[in-house]
Amino acid sequence: MAVPVSHGELEAVLRPWLGSLFLSSNPMLMRLTQLLQAYAPYKQTLEDLRDEVERFLVTNISGYTRGSMQVLNDQYKTQRLNAGNIRWITDEVMGVLFDKLTPFSANFIKLNDYSLRVQSLSALRVLYQKYSSFYSPEELNVMVSFIKRTYLPEKYRNWLIE
Repeated sequence: MAVPVSHGELEAVLRPWLGSLFLSSNPMLMRLTQLLQAYAPYKQTLEDLRDEVERFLVTNISGYTRGSMQVLNDQYKTQRLNAGNIRWITDEVMGVLFDKLTPFSANFIKLNDYSLRVQSLSALRVLYQKYSSFYSPEELNVMVSFIKRTYLPEKYRNWLIE
């Protein structure tokens, strides 16, 4: 069964990074949507999918920018993407998939394990928002403290409610 990731959801995540012009001028977004929709937990781990998404992004952005990794954002400013940007983009793309996972124990275990092995604010966000009942109050407090110590407030201010 396909994961119900939509073209529009991915576009909303990618537009601030890549700009509307880039996204509309090539088939990358459509192919990325198909890649995420094809995720099957019995065939692939979340880490493997994350690695595949990151490779996909690097290869396609590099190819469509002829190796410059420069895109024109929607404020008409040229932005050169680096490895750190690609990691953030990958995490945000994975966050779209994480949001689509049904909140039950098997997905909690997969997502929690993923968050322990991969630095992923998107995984922590979804765990906090959709799986908080799976944690004790102390465990949830540790997660909140970790997020606050590790990430800038603008990265979590819209969803981390205390």
